[in-house]
Amino acid sequence: MIPATLIFGILTFLLVLGPLIILHEMGHYFTAKWTRTKVVEFGFGFPPRATGLWTGATEVSITDETILEGFEELDSLEPGYPTDIPHDGDDLRGVQSESFDPRLAALETGVQVEATVERRADGSFHALLLRPKKRRNALTSDVGDAVVGDPINGKLRAVGPHSITISEMVWSINWLPLGGFVKMVGEEDPEAENSLASKSKLARTFVLSSGAVVNAIIPIILFTFVLMLPQTRLAGDVTITAVYPDSPADQAGLRVGDRILEVDGRDIDDLTGLQQAITLKLGGTSDWLVRPGIPDPSPMPGATGFQYIEGRDKEVSLSPRYQVPDRDVVFEVTDPENQLLLAEARLLDITVGVNDRLRVVLEATDTSEEISIADARLLDSRIEVGDELRVVGVVLDPTTEISLPDARRHDFSLGLNTSIIDGSVGIQIRTENAAQKTFSENPWNAFTGSFGEIRDLILLTKNSITGLVQSSNNPQLSGPATVGPIGIGQLTGEIATADAAISTKLRTFAVLAATISLSLAVINILPLPGLDGGRLLFVAIEAVRGGKRISPEREAIVHLAGILVLLSLMALISVQDAMRIFRGESFF
Repeated sequence: MIPATLIFGILTFLLVLGPLIILHEMGHYFTAKWTRTKVVEFGFGFPPRATGLWTGATEVSITDETILEGFEELDSLEPGYPTDIPHDGDDLRGVQSESFDPRLAALETGVQVEATVERRADGSFHALLLRPKKRRNALTSDVGDAVVGDPINGKLRAVGPHSITISEMVWSINWLPLGGFVKMVGEEDPEAENSLASKSKLARTFVLSSGAVVNAIIPIILFTFVLMLPQTRLAGDVTITAVYPDSPADQAGLRVGDRILEVDGRDIDDLTGLQQAITLKLGGTSDWLVRPGIPDPSPMPGATGFQYIEGRDKEVSLSPRYQVPDRDVVFEVTDPENQLLLAEARLLDITVGVNDRLRVVLEATDTSEEISIADARLLDSRIEVGDELRVVGVVLDPTTEISLPDARRHDFSLGLNTSIIDGSVGIQIRTENAAQKTFSENPWNAFTGSFGEIRDLILLTKNSITGLVQSSNNPQLSGPATVGPIGIGQLTGEIATADAAISTKLRTFAVLAATISLSLAVINILPLPGLDGGRLLFVAIEAVRGGKRISPEREAIVHLAGILVLLSLMALISVQDAMRIFRGESFF
């Protein structure tokens, strides 16, 4: 059964992704019109077509030389025969003219037609062939030596005594609601009149890149909106509570009690801000401004207060890591790079051992996983052999739980064979003197700040890809490596149904939409066959070859192959998304 969250998420996703793709295609449409490139269809969604609105008006003259093909038997019609001709404009009913071809009486407005024409010296069109697409048992005339020129495909808009008017473009609504598309004449054929391929290299570059440009502009608008939107969050003093041995922080001289003021020029007042600042500099050098502090000399473990000594702040440099040491907790360290002394681990984290499981047996043989029935009954007389006890900080259910202090009295080594990940820089942190604060920016600061948000998003994406290549185990890079439409649908569903304020959801959706839009811009501009960047690559190859083009047939084959590969990858990612949902995995 499909989860309701996923169904809701897919609907929400369509409302997010659909407009982004439509705006992308609008960029192509308007630049195509600007460069006088002929557009034959703007589709909302993907075929099959549900309905459409035909627009445009190309007038084709009808003369004695015109060859009409594809009509019913018209022997009974003669020049001067009274005709009843539907027309959108002037009333042409009952036209009687010896110069009027009676075969035009068979034409009905709204019929989809194909016309082959020639362009005369004065720029006018001259019809050579007209063929209604849906007629059967049609007569066929010999075209002979007629000059074949520009093809016109569309619906008949009007019929006059000496001309017909054809609507050449359709605004279609299609059954698959996944964005849209723009279809232009001759995208690979330079011989076609007013085709994209017939335009100059500059004009083609302009048209092909415009969609990505629009998608790159959208995040500026959205992030400006996000930064202007009031945001309430917990802010305070970000303080170091533990420093792991031999970590970048330890090597840089950071100590327990140090207050982190700035990272690479960014003010730090919450944990999320610090995590993002660290992730941005993975594999590089990060500059920190800290204020030294002295831990409160409280004998109680987990004391929260720090007093700060008066004095000058210090600047340190360190290098956050993609590869994070996964340290095994042991009694005696034999491999300093991979092992952490139990006593040292408990200094860094007094909860080491919490969430371990102990199985109640008659006689414990593995004290790291078992507890004897005698010892267990000292804790709770109701415990029986075969029960499993979970080690917790505070016992709420004594029949299934054992407190960490009681478990450690049973076995001091509890917590061995567990692991501690010390993170990119090797510190534990918490926010002190925290309070709810509301932040917002004025329009100008929000606008200028949007470029910083986009830069950060690009860097975070780059670091995520680098981490994937390096097989990083950094928890800050955890989560699905790739996400398709189904995965984004799941994500939007979880956001929409989350227990959060409307303003928070709105902000999250805006950030998500900005991220997707920027991704569309980057992906489409990459030199991948079938995408805008792939077509731009052929323009660049043409420029390098001194204007010599690759044949339209070869270019079309390359783009078709690229599209098939992209569709295959999308299908694979969609399967992975579906399996993750089936396993019950969440993004949060």
